[in-house]
Amino acid sequence: MIRFLERFDGVSFLDALRLLAQATGEELPANLFRKRAKAENPREEESFEVLRRAEDLYRRTLSTDEGAAAREYLLGRGLSGESLERFGVGWAPREGSPLLAAATRAGIAVDRLVETGLVRRAEDGRVYDFFRGRLTIPIRDRLGRTVGFGARILPRDETAADGRHQPKYVNTAETALFHKGRLIYGLDLAVVSVRRTKHLILVEGYTDVMAANQVGLENVAAVLGTSTTEDHAALVRRSGAQRVTLVFDGDEAGRRASERALAGLLPLGLDLDVAMLPQDVDPCDLLLGPDGRARFQALIGGADDWFRWTLRELEPLAGAALARRVDQVFELLARLEKPVERSARLAELARDIGLPDGDVRLQWREFETRRRGVRAPSRGEPEPEQASVSPTVDDPAVERAFEYLLGALLLDNSLIPVYAELESRCPAGDLRRLFRLVLSLYDDAEDDQPIHTGRLLTVLGDDPLRDRAALLEDLASTAESPQALARDQELWLQRRDHERELRVLRGELTEANESSGGTKASKNEVLKNLHEELRRRRVPGAAGTGSSVHPH
Repeated sequence: MIRFLERFDGVSFLDALRLLAQATGEELPANLFRKRAKAENPREEESFEVLRRAEDLYRRTLSTDEGAAAREYLLGRGLSGESLERFGVGWAPREGSPLLAAATRAGIAVDRLVETGLVRRAEDGRVYDFFRGRLTIPIRDRLGRTVGFGARILPRDETAADGRHQPKYVNTAETALFHKGRLIYGLDLAVVSVRRTKHLILVEGYTDVMAANQVGLENVAAVLGTSTTEDHAALVRRSGAQRVTLVFDGDEAGRRASERALAGLLPLGLDLDVAMLPQDVDPCDLLLGPDGRARFQALIGGADDWFRWTLRELEPLAGAALARRVDQVFELLARLEKPVERSARLAELARDIGLPDGDVRLQWREFETRRRGVRAPSRGEPEPEQASVSPTVDDPAVERAFEYLLGALLLDNSLIPVYAELESRCPAGDLRRLFRLVLSLYDDAEDDQPIHTGRLLTVLGDDPLRDRAALLEDLASTAESPQALARDQELWLQRRDHERELRVLRGELTEANESSGGTKASKNEVLKNLHEELRRRRVPGAAGTGSSVHPH
C-alpha cells in the first residue's frame, strides 16, 4: 500500500505513511522519522520547521497581554479555547519584528524566513516580519503540515488612523510550500469524517470551518479564494467524497463564488448541491448560535442540486438578458465530462425556460463554436478582440516587455492603475487576457486582497493560460525594483513606437522626393513631422536600444 501511494500520489515513503495514518484515523508521533525526513529533503524539512516555530510563537503571543483584544474578539464570536488550540490560531504582535528576532537567536538564516513568506525584505535591504497586528490562522497541507498563514485584522483596526481601509485578510505569498490553488483549508482534519460519510461541505471562511468543527460537524472545509482548480478537484477526489455541498453567502458575491467553485468541481462527476445562506447571515454565527448545528444541518438538507440552483437565476429574466445568462449557464455545462449528462441538462434547461429544445441547442452550438476559439479566464470576462492599435503578436521583444510589465504589476499592485492604459497596446491573445484579468481583479470593489501569481492561478482554474501566468513574477523578480522595471518597459515601448513612426516618415519623405508630383509644401510637411518625431524620440532614461527589452 505504501508503494502504491508513492507511485499514485508521487510522494515520498514518509508522506505515504502519513497519508495512510490519516486515512485510518491513526496519529503518528510528531517526531517520527524526522531525522530521516531531514536527510531525504533537508531544505524542505527546514522550511517546515521554521513554519512550526512561527506557529508556536503566534500561539504563545495570543495568550499574553498583547493578544488580549484578539482573544476577546474570538471568544465573543463563540469560538472555544479548544477550537483555537486545535486550529492553531495565534496573534502576530503589532510592533517590531519578534519572529525575526527569535529566529535569529535560534540561528535560522534570514533567507529561509524570506523563502517561507514569514519575513519580507525591503528594497533598501531591511527585513521585517510580514504579519503584524493580526490574528494568524495556520494553513496546512493534506498531511497536516503548516505551509503558510492566513491573517485577519481585528474589526476595530479595519480603518487605519489615516482613514485608509485595511484588507480584512492577507495570506502568505506563493512559496515553494504554499500554493493557494492547491490547498483546501481544514481538509487535513475533515478527511476522516469525509471518508466515513462520503460527504464534503465547502464553506468560505476559516472561522466557518472552526465553528462547524466545534459543534461536531467535522466534514467541513474551505477553498482559499473560492475558485476551485484542478489541484483542488484532485484533493476532493482523493478525500473519498461522493457528494459536495457548497455553502456560500446569499448575496451576488456569494452567487459568483458558488459558480467559480462549481466550475472546478463539475468535471469530477460528483453529486453537487448548493445551499445559499440568508442575506447577512454568517455561517460561523449561525453555527455557534442557538440550535446552530440543527439549523445548519437543515440548511444542508434543503440544498438545491447545482443545476436546479443555477436555473433559479433564470426565472425573472427575458429577452437579451435571458440569452446572456443562458450563455453563462453553458460555461458550467461545458465543464461536464459526460455528453449524456450535458444533453440531459440542456433538455432540462429548455423545459425550465419554456423554449423549444432546438432553440436552446442551437445557442449551445453557437456557444461551442465561440468557445473553440480563445477561452476567457473567467465567466465574466469578455472575449479579447483584435485591436488595430496593439503590437503584432509575433514580435517576441514586445511580448517579453509585457511579460516583464505584468510581473512588475503582480509584485507591486500600486503600479496597476499607473500602467493600466498600456492594456490597449498589449499584443492580442494570452498576454492581453492576463492584463485584463489583472485589471478586473484590481477594479473589483468587493475584493481588497493582494493580486499575485497564486490569485491569478486560482481564478484561471484549469485554463491553459495558467502556465504562462505562473512565470510572470519569477521573470520580474530579477529586476532592481518593480517600479524601475515597469518604467523601463513603458519607455522601451514608447521608443519602439517612435522608431516605427520615424521609419514611416522617412519612407514618406523618400517617396515625396522621388515623386515628380511631389510639391515643396508636401515635402516641408513631411520634414516638419519628421523633425517633431526626432524631437519626441529623445525620451530621458529610456531603457534598451530598441532591439531588446531590459529587465533592470
